[in-house]
Amino acid sequence: MTKTLIIMSHPDVAQSTSQQFLLAAVKGEEQVQIRHLESILAEQENNHFDKRKERACLLEADRIIFQFPFYWYQCPSVMKQWMDEVLTLNLSQKNKKKELGIVVTVGAKKDRYTAGGSVGFGIEELLRPYQALANQLGWNYQTPFVIYQFQYLTETQKQQLLVDYLYYLENGSHSFSEKEQWMYEKLEQYSTNHTRQVRDWIVELKQEREELVMMLSEMGNEA
Repeated sequence: MTKTLIIMSHPDVAQSTSQQFLLAAVKGEEQVQIRHLESILAEQENNHFDKRKERACLLEADRIIFQFPFYWYQCPSVMKQWMDEVLTLNLSQKNKKKELGIVVTVGAKKDRYTAGGSVGFGIEELLRPYQALANQLGWNYQTPFVIYQFQYLTETQKQQLLVDYLYYLENGSHSFSEKEQWMYEKLEQYSTNHTRQVRDWIVELKQEREELVMMLSEMGNEA
């Protein structure tokens, strides 16, 4: 099984509805470890991270996820401190075949992050330094998972977000058919060790996908 390490940074995670939603999504996921950097740093007497411990966590993981709110087009300062203190070029020889994913929450609308929008750049362009970091360390960089305006999402959109988020944590960015297979496997797992609500959401989404595939097939036959 793939081991996923979420390096999360948020100055007030308890009050963040988006982060609390994501934390609830991974509850019970045995292969997912979460390290909330602000909480870890608060326990350190010298206000510095334990480099040895943090690097050991990196070595044990197959997939590393940086998860944070997008503050002024970058990560929170504590995550930057973690990177400055923990990451080293020596890790590049010990972390072969690892993957780096980015999960970022954005308060603005998606259309602002375009060439013609008020920001003037796409979100993937603004996150490019993390791709450079992955290249330097020999990690495979995954397409960022971006959540725009979580507070305005409908219940149905949140259901879809939950499934897509869990899939991203385990698999990164892959094809539609691969996600379908993953959903079947998750149904078997959640029938025994996960919340009924999450399982019901996946059942509903799976049925919607099957109906869509059938409709597209019928349209193709008519053509």
